Amino acid sequence: MPHSTPVGSARTYIRGGFSAVTEILIAVLIAVVVVATLVVVVRTRKKAPATRVDPLADYPEVWDPYTIGVGDIITYAGIDHVVRGTITLDEEGYRWHEHLLDGSTGRRWLTVENDEGELEMTLWMRREGTGLEPGGDVILDDRVYRQIERGTARFTAEGTTGTAPTGTVDYADYATADRTGLLSFERWARTASWEVSTGRAVTRSELTVIHAGPAQ
Repeated sequence: MPHSTPVGSARTYIRGGFSAVTEILIAVLIAVVVVATLVVVVRTRKKAPATRVDPLADYPEVWDPYTIGVGDIITYAGIDHVVRGTITLDEEGYRWHEHLLDGSTGRRWLTVENDEGELEMTLWMRREGTGLEPGGDVILDDRVYRQIERGTARFTAEGTTGTAPTGTVDYADYATADRTGLLSFERWARTASWEVSTGRAVTRSELTVIHAGPAQ
């Protein structure tokens, strides 16, 4: 006689099978949720804002006076100046540079030259309406200036300078007996009038320069 399985026992077996399958599905679902959560966290971390960095970190702390150019920032006497233009002059192979600085106290010019291996820098202020011209001793502000150098140089200009892009300039440099006072005459065209400037020598320690790009 065939052995018959009670109905109640069959139902119990089916229910037990379903319960096991359900537990497996729940475990799989939990694992999927955990993995998805980890993926979202990782992606969120990757998209987090980058840490702020020092914008001047790649710039050299020691600036090069011979590479000053348009766009550089020069600080003098606590005031920032932007280099608006640069004039490069050449007199029979001897070269020097004049930079137009623009700051909150007005414009001035910075001359940079290498005189037989020695760095020489001078800050100049234009003097309007003096009516002076080079020739013999010159008196300005009750000081006597004597000519120390005179010549003609070729030049090229970039940025804002108020000159032609290229040309020639006549110049005459004067100084007081103790060299504490400097006077300069420049004429950017033979038909133009002489521009007069007074100046003083400055040292590297008096200036701070941030180059517009890493110094070459």
